[in-house]
Amino acid sequence: MAKIPAKAHLINIQRVKNPQESRGSFLRLDKNENTIDFNKEMTDLFKNQITPDFLAAYPEIDSLYAKIASYLKYREENIYITAGSDAAIKAVFEVFVEKGDKVALLDPTYAMYYVYGEIFQAKVLKINFKEDLSLDMENILNLIEEERPKLICLANPNAPTGTVIAPEGLKRIVDLCSKYDIVVLIDEAYYPYYSHSAISLIPDYPNLVITRTFSKAFGLASCRLGFAVGQPEIIGYLHKVRPMYETNAFAAKFGELILDNYGIVEKNVEEVNRAKEYLEKELSDSGIPFFKSYANFMLIDVSSFEKAVQIKQEMKNRKILIAGGFKTAPLEKCIRVSIGNIEQMKYFFDNFKQIFNAEQL
Repeated sequence: MAKIPAKAHLINIQRVKNPQESRGSFLRLDKNENTIDFNKEMTDLFKNQITPDFLAAYPEIDSLYAKIASYLKYREENIYITAGSDAAIKAVFEVFVEKGDKVALLDPTYAMYYVYGEIFQAKVLKINFKEDLSLDMENILNLIEEERPKLICLANPNAPTGTVIAPEGLKRIVDLCSKYDIVVLIDEAYYPYYSHSAISLIPDYPNLVITRTFSKAFGLASCRLGFAVGQPEIIGYLHKVRPMYETNAFAAKFGELILDNYGIVEKNVEEVNRAKEYLEKELSDSGIPFFKSYANFMLIDVSSFEKAVQIKQEMKNRKILIAGGFKTAPLEKCIRVSIGNIEQMKYFFDNFKQIFNAEQL
């Protein structure tokens, strides 16, 4: 049999197919999606956009560019729309990272950063969290000074930790990277669950790119819609590697409708934050340790990897999906639960506490 001549460095990249199991009958608290349903009026509004002409025509993106520009209070030339923030992140790697370039990442962080590092044959420099999930700012700045990476990627809030680098710390990093012409990518996928944004820094830093998604607080994970924001020069470079159409027509139209009805997003964020406060109190009152999160999920310390895996399975048996079985320090002993509304969190916690207490016996 002939050998297929794939690029040699791709052979060792391990990707697994997304599971085919239906999640529709479960309470989905495993992937940090929005679990608060749109109301009927909004879903009807979505449905009414789908006409024969809409289905037959290629996507029209101009209106979405205008609405995002208005929402951000930037110009359209500052924006690059993508098929999810994944595509924006990949475009940054594609434009700036060559074989052997150094790329600095928080560790652990969003999985696709590691994948793109391998695809583009970068040397990945890991910025490790401490056991309590804190970061040493001086270590980060020293790494930048000593290693001079081509790119540094900072998810803020970070997944899967839920932690943030405070605004003053981010500015110190961007300042130093600007001195050495290092590209800084700040991934704000969990904005506005965490209300602080680095977007105000863009006019002062030509090396800064901020990415966002419609998958979390906007509730459109199925659409795969995101965007990047930066100064016109850096955004112009990203446009050079864009596909024929930035995203599909459904994503573009539904993105417009959500921006036109932004009160839905604000209500969602308020509900999630109230539910997170509820869960924090219940865990504290029960003496169960957890890590403070600034996103729509929380890490709960169940004391061991084995217990995390077992609790994850027991919850699944009860039709509740959560994440667990992490193999990266210091998360091995944790489960991760997405935050929905208070009713969903009460249902989760009642079941979790029964399982957790049984495991303690």
